Amino acid sequence: MKQLIILLACLLALPTAAKTKRVLTEKDMGAYLFTFFSDPTHALFMAISYDGYTFTPLNNGEPVISGDSIAEQHGIRDPHIYRAPNGKFYIAMTDLHIFGKQKGIRTTQWERPEKFGWGNNRGLVLMASEDLIHWTHHVARIDKLFPEHFGEVACAWAPQTIWDPAVGKPMVYFSIRQQAGGRTKLYYSYADEDFTTLETEPQLLFEYPDEETQVIDADIIEIDDLQIDDLPFSSGSKSVNRKSVNRKYFMTYVSQDNPAGIKYMISDRINHFDDFHPEQIDAESGACEAPNVWKRIGQNKWVIMYDIYSIRPNNFGFVETSDFKTFTPLGHFGEGVMKMNNFTSPKHGSVIHITKAEAKRLENYWNEQQRKPKTIRSGELWRDDSGRHINAHGGGILKYGDTYYWFGEHKSERTSDALVGVMCYASKDLVNWRNCGVALSVTPSLNSQPSTLNSQLSSDIESGCILERPKVIYNNVTKKFCMWFHLELKGQGYNAARYGVAVADRPEGPYKFLYSQRADAGTWPVEWGENDIAVADTLVATNYKEWTPAWRIAVEQGLMVKRDFGTGQMSRDMTLFVDDDGKAYHIFSSEENLTLHIAELTADYLHHTGRYTRMAPGGQNEAPAIFKHDDTYWMITSGCTGWAPNEARMFSAPSIWGPWTQWPNPCRGPLAEKTFNGQSTFVLPVGDQYIFMADIWRPHHPIDARYIWLPIEFEDGKPVIRWRDEWSLPND
Repeated sequence: MKQLIILLACLLALPTAAKTKRVLTEKDMGAYLFTFFSDPTHALFMAISYDGYTFTPLNNGEPVISGDSIAEQHGIRDPHIYRAPNGKFYIAMTDLHIFGKQKGIRTTQWERPEKFGWGNNRGLVLMASEDLIHWTHHVARIDKLFPEHFGEVACAWAPQTIWDPAVGKPMVYFSIRQQAGGRTKLYYSYADEDFTTLETEPQLLFEYPDEETQVIDADIIEIDDLQIDDLPFSSGSKSVNRKSVNRKYFMTYVSQDNPAGIKYMISDRINHFDDFHPEQIDAESGACEAPNVWKRIGQNKWVIMYDIYSIRPNNFGFVETSDFKTFTPLGHFGEGVMKMNNFTSPKHGSVIHITKAEAKRLENYWNEQQRKPKTIRSGELWRDDSGRHINAHGGGILKYGDTYYWFGEHKSERTSDALVGVMCYASKDLVNWRNCGVALSVTPSLNSQPSTLNSQLSSDIESGCILERPKVIYNNVTKKFCMWFHLELKGQGYNAARYGVAVADRPEGPYKFLYSQRADAGTWPVEWGENDIAVADTLVATNYKEWTPAWRIAVEQGLMVKRDFGTGQMSRDMTLFVDDDGKAYHIFSSEENLTLHIAELTADYLHHTGRYTRMAPGGQNEAPAIFKHDDTYWMITSGCTGWAPNEARMFSAPSIWGPWTQWPNPCRGPLAEKTFNGQSTFVLPVGDQYIFMADIWRPHHPIDARYIWLPIEFEDGKPVIRWRDEWSLPND
């Protein structure tokens, strides 16, 4: 007996095998998860339905994952979600941003030359998760993984996933144009179980019998449990009966006929289809794409969902089947039984079953994210609606209607020269920003164009110029949006010292460049009398040694004004200001950055009137930011130390024309003596409060420059700017 007890004790002490996670079945499911993307953001969205008819977005309709954070091209398309039998969730997506140039991500229409065709991407994004919240992500570059046959692949689109039980791995299938000028065909490859890469060279899944027709966007589901004994399907190249096999697969795809539409095939092999059916099963008169098939939980009904890209706004269409032979139209989202709640215009989506517990967990998680306070954290990455760091440096903000429009310089990775132009972002709350794209585009470099085109392409805002501190104001009379900016002509360093003007009919543009020039040629400051002009007339720059006391006195008396009287005054760092009476002013650093000028604009806001005043002559001020509070004009400026930060200056005046009085640095807190490592650019009125805006420049990595936004307080009637790590915006 003792021996038996000892034996049992030993057996209990042995390590036990880990419990296998139970594979969930349809009976466990109680909801549907819909993944899709949008053209404006190129980001991933999710929505949930409990009845399979009405879908409500997670995260209040905002992206759940930004394309910029996971894709080489800073955008994703065509997301397909799959629930695998190993307990993992997989999402496969196209690594592609088709609006990269318009959004300021790149300077060319596509990543590669036009010969590779539309899109011409080479990568797929693979993501895996066990809880639908935390995801791993990897980019699988087809050209790098399989260089022998796909090194010059022209495109790789619309990846989808299905588990191959014979191989025991996820099979990823997608559209490939193998070389420039070729046609798209369907291929498949096997990924590793962690979904980090593709392990096998792509093999042909299907090509259209008509050699002129391209195929894209396949979707495969297993239908081995169906009770449709007489349905023919492909077994290799032979049509057989349902009863003779255990598994079969239903594949929908897009044939790019005229118009493109949804067709289907059935096979007993997961990776081979040749059971061609010429008829289209969608219910559209126009072109559609991106079919996805999903079953209604607990019913013998399958929905074929597809993207109707030929209508505006784009929408999804639906047909339903119980036998995979007849397909009943259900209409479009919002126009039949299928409903969207709080979102519009989804693109290229997919649906899976999830449990009610999974659905509630997702809703709770994203609701909690929405409940987090919307705060400003200066110096950190500020992401737009696609997840990309906002690229609007040296900028200013215009409020038009209930929307704020933020305009700023587009910065590149290695240069501050203008390679793209002026960016525009829009927001209702000053926290969540939508990338509206390039508001004002620079023209292509003449060096990159045929000589015969040079004359027609010639422009002051050629790619490679310096275009800084753009500001936009709205003219209530002309109903035009007027943009002004500091411009330096390409290849001339900072010698041109001009302002540029552009105009648009909409706040986000596009803006039409009108002209550039120096300021107020042939005009003296309004405050000068005959004696001041007579003194300035005697000043000759060659008679003075720079930075000597005599030279400084001459500068204050107008040495540079006299020098540039005929050609126009220099115009560099600048801002715009519209006063309570509707008059607008251009404020800019002039006279070799020694003196600020304030110039009145014409009624249409497109020119100077010729009336201007000098502010703080010889004081070396730049980066002006002006606002008006209780009938006093306040201006915050910077000293002239290049890209390096310095102590802010502050001035006040009872009139825009002066006289201006200088006050101590308004900044308080760590690094206040260096304006918190920033430089002023704008002051934004929000209700009866003000936000001080500044830039933290990073000249060696310009695109990574950061932003400082801090509330302006008043102590003893004077503005004070205190550093805050985090703060909430005032109510507007």
